[in-house]
Amino acid sequence: MSTQGPTRSSKPLGTSRDWRRRLLLHHVPLALASAVVLVLFIGLPTFDATRYHGLADISSGTFPRSRGMGMEIMEMEASFIQRSTVATGYLALGLLGLTLLIGPANLLLRRRNPVSNYLRRDVGTWTAIASVVHVILGFGVDGRGQILDFFVRAGRPLLNSRGLGNWTGLAALVIVVVLFALSTDGALRELKARTWRDLQRLNYTLFALVILHAFFYGALLRMTSPFTRLLIFTVIAVVVGQAVGVWLWRRRSSRTGDTLAQPPR
Repeated sequence: MSTQGPTRSSKPLGTSRDWRRRLLLHHVPLALASAVVLVLFIGLPTFDATRYHGLADISSGTFPRSRGMGMEIMEMEASFIQRSTVATGYLALGLLGLTLLIGPANLLLRRRNPVSNYLRRDVGTWTAIASVVHVILGFGVDGRGQILDFFVRAGRPLLNSRGLGNWTGLAALVIVVVLFALSTDGALRELKARTWRDLQRLNYTLFALVILHAFFYGALLRMTSPFTRLLIFTVIAVVVGQAVGVWLWRRRSSRTGDTLAQPPR
């Protein structure tokens, strides 16, 4: 009786290109999970970001202090937008972290890590969706609707903490849109495997920019916030997962001479 472990022919996670299978096993679960996470983040008092030190009061400098029915409605709407902005931002962070753990998971399961991975693409699609919604909501938080004011004041780039947060967020948005546009079979055929793979590694830059974005928006000033804990957990999980993945890939390459398998991404 053979006791040989899985070989390099073992099917990796997320390699089925059948659209109906991907819709059922990837997109529907991701959509449902994202909806549940957003409901929890927006609805539960524990996840109300305004409760934690370091995040300015939504009414400060935006609404007058005199109160009335109309004023209360405006504040409730502003609070909902702000909570939705934070929730979609951290949902995007979690999904982005997941894309960076699929490669190491393949290696841990002793499977090949292919250049193209449909599960990673589909999770990346929902990352892009959450990121775009986060940015749209973010532009509406202060109620002024002047997008340029998020980046420039008096003709100069805004370089305080909030300004740097906006600039890093803008750079992250550009990268996530580019990665989304490139995550197609057509782009893979046109660019060829090596170039396409190298461009997809912008995912690492994207992750770093997202962490900087959260830092400049005062994440480390709110250490009691569950969102800050989620940020720290995600960073640790990605760093450890990537480190383990690289170690497994190097060990496998040195033993088998397999140059086809890709390092984790």
